Amino acid sequence: MSGFFTQLLRVGYAVLPGFLESGEVDLIAHRADDIDTGCAGTRHMLDVSWCSDLAERLMADARFREAGPEYPHPVQCTLFTKSPNRNWLVSLHQDLNIPVAERVAGGQFLGWSEKGGDVFVQPPVEVLQGLLAVRVHLDDCDERNGALRVVPGSHQLGRLTAGDASKTRETRGEVIVPVPRGGVMLMKPLLLHASSKSLVDSPRRVLHFVFGPETLPAPLRWPIRERSFPNDG
Repeated sequence: MSGFFTQLLRVGYAVLPGFLESGEVDLIAHRADDIDTGCAGTRHMLDVSWCSDLAERLMADARFREAGPEYPHPVQCTLFTKSPNRNWLVSLHQDLNIPVAERVAGGQFLGWSEKGGDVFVQPPVEVLQGLLAVRVHLDDCDERNGALRVVPGSHQLGRLTAGDASKTRETRGEVIVPVPRGGVMLMKPLLLHASSKSLVDSPRRVLHFVFGPETLPAPLRWPIRERSFPNDG
């Protein structure tokens, strides 16, 4: 078991610098800049072929296969573009929602919602524990431009209420996780995290992938996506 994987299991996150070479970052950033992200980001990046190809590359990497589900499936990718014109903060939270094909009955499924035409739900905590988030950074990211602040080890505590989340941060403290341009941050979605507004003029562009098992517990199903080919130039 690698130290990279051990850290992910123990504290809920790990950083891998230099996953992408500089030229690759330039190309991906150029393509990302052609995409309209709205106010903060777009959740439909897996519909774009070059992003879907990047997801397949991540899945093929032995380090990520060790850290993720046994048969990883790309669930979602969101492009977050934080800049002086698109600047926001994110309060302390866990990532509890997943996209699914349709609403289903069952008291164990909470928080149904629709965003951007997709259906989301909060599944049982066992499902959330099996997910892996992979954040590919297209810019240097530190405390000046919205690096994540995380509560180490909080991913092991299950689903937390807002009050319990605040108490956990007070007890365990939080750390800032800087990631260099071309680097990748892996994190468990149940890890408590937050981010501040950017204080500098440079952009902070992140591709936030979520990987899960190939299938969900019935009757839940992942959405079926048809890959398109815009913005590939």
